[in-house]
Amino acid sequence: MRVRSCRPVRLSLVSLILASIPVSQGMAWEAEGWQSTIELGASKTTGNTESTNASARFRADHTTVDWRNQIRLDAFFQEEDDETTGERYVAGYQADRKLGEHDYVFGALRYERDRFSNFDYQGSATVGYGRRLIDSERVQLDGEIGAGMRQVRIRATGETDSEPVGRLAGNIRWDISDTAHLTDELLILTGSDNTEVENILALTADLSSRLALRTSFTVKHNTDVEPGVDKTDTITDVSLVYRFR
Repeated sequence: MRVRSCRPVRLSLVSLILASIPVSQGMAWEAEGWQSTIELGASKTTGNTESTNASARFRADHTTVDWRNQIRLDAFFQEEDDETTGERYVAGYQADRKLGEHDYVFGALRYERDRFSNFDYQGSATVGYGRRLIDSERVQLDGEIGAGMRQVRIRATGETDSEPVGRLAGNIRWDISDTAHLTDELLILTGSDNTEVENILALTADLSSRLALRTSFTVKHNTDVEPGVDKTDTITDVSLVYRFR
């Protein structure tokens, strides 16, 4: 794998490009202001096998008439018989700038660190175009396409590699009832060296206006890994969600 260098894409430059685009006032985001959630999940098994799983997630969305800003922080830890068998951290930020009734442009930053994957870390900066494909009372579907740069460090060799990537993403929310919601988040970052895919399917049941129970199934796949490393990892999780503004 060749090592290539690139000048990092800075958030201030992305924001400047997005802010310079003319805006139509036709489209409204779901709600203006701050909407944030904290999720905590844990399980422990004792007996012949002792295992511990713990997860934490933070989501924050801030919307105005013209902008939507989204922050993501994830952490996952797994231990079996006093040996760590899983450890993963993800951080992300995305800024969306409204164009019209259903259209927007975005700039996105993402960083992932997985102790047991093929990579010490994977970081990307992308920009692109998004569209609200379905906007009904019960179902909302957004699709996005874009491009940018990705930098990774190979765990086995310590090499750092940078390459252009294409980005495809889709986010759907289905309000099954007033208290039950099904969501699916798909992200694909594809380059000449590797294609990474992440899909998060989740069912959330509201317990009150502030609390909810969330069951999720996460699939992470990399097409290019070293021998002996699995291409696909999955996480099944049950967590308690607290909403605040």
